[in-house]
Amino acid sequence: MRDSTKVVIGLGSIWGLYAFAATFFSAFTLGSNDTAPEIFALLLYGLTILPSCILAIWHARLAGFWLLSLTPITAFGAIYQIATHWSGNDQGWSIGKIAWLLFVVALPGLIGLSLLRTVRRR
Repeated sequence: MRDSTKVVIGLGSIWGLYAFAATFFSAFTLGSNDTAPEIFALLLYGLTILPSCILAIWHARLAGFWLLSLTPITAFGAIYQIATHWSGNDQGWSIGKIAWLLFVVALPGLIGLSLLRTVRRR
């Protein structure tokens, strides 16, 4: 296994741990009124990034394709969340919060692309 592949798997695993912890802590948010697409996207995001990066040790191409396909699914959940909770006088959403959300959505795709690039170089 190449060093670049190890770096991608390591960074993806660290982000997978962060996503799992965020999923765990968001499950205990009191008073939230989340919809089914939001919950599905959150669970899919939080529970599959770390296992995908572990799978990438043996099957990097499969893990890369999974992480790439995860991006549109979570993007749909994030856009649905923004659209359902956005209103002109809502103090909860700022441009910085939306930018962070879009970065979080794009990160698995970037990890998947990096995995596919390292596999192609072999």
